[in-house]
Amino acid sequence: MPENGSGDGIYFSLKEIGLILTLSALAALTGALVPSYFFPEGLLSEYVYGMLELPGPGAGVLVFGSILCFWLLLGLILVKKPGTAAAMAMVLIAIDLLFGNQAVIIQSLDVLFIVAIIIEAVCLFTAADPSWKYLLPLVLIMLSLVTLGIALLGLAKQGENDIPLVQFPTVYYVFGILGFCYAVICYRHPGKYFVAAGLANMYYLLHFWLFWGDGFASRFPSDPAMLSVLFLVALLGGIISASTVYGIEFLCKQYRLHGERRQRSS
Repeated sequence: MPENGSGDGIYFSLKEIGLILTLSALAALTGALVPSYFFPEGLLSEYVYGMLELPGPGAGVLVFGSILCFWLLLGLILVKKPGTAAAMAMVLIAIDLLFGNQAVIIQSLDVLFIVAIIIEAVCLFTAADPSWKYLLPLVLIMLSLVTLGIALLGLAKQGENDIPLVQFPTVYYVFGILGFCYAVICYRHPGKYFVAAGLANMYYLLHFWLFWGDGFASRFPSDPAMLSVLFLVALLGGIISASTVYGIEFLCKQYRLHGERRQRSS
């Protein structure tokens, strides 16, 4: 977890508060308004289940959960203070209550705060190189094997109604192979952001199954075999968002090092 920085406020400085508000606004814009603009009235579900040929329900977490994880992690690396992700989640909830259409659906809002707490906790309490982080490659391999096995056995399905996939399950193979690739990456370069975003996005999916429906746990896939596929989709979505954050963090470090070299040379 990034170390605390000094500031003008009690905890967050005015500059950091401005950054939190800006990142939260961008998260709300890209995570809700932009997808709603390009995919109005449930067209995103049709795209995910139709063109991507993914099972359901909950495959949309590949978009919404991954975007949320990206902005929360980006806030952590830019502000460099514990509590940043939680503060951003509170701002996002406030934005949705003020301008969104979910003001009375509390279970659709508290997931933002829980995801932020998961990211904060993993980043805060993860030691330099704990052995438990190597469980991530193992989980990726297991979920990928199940997904590829489903595709090979011709058991692939799409949509929330478990429609058998008659065409070649290309996306199943893509996610299965991608899972193996990231298993190698996470084994060779274990990182807390991979674990944080992957775990948080998997919880986002679980929260959807438990609370977003006509009753408690009413949204679970009717075919238990699809659980592994959807968990792999959610896990990879979080890991890909974390990869982007690692890239931004690397560029920021290179920029700072370049500035320090110029100062020493001048």
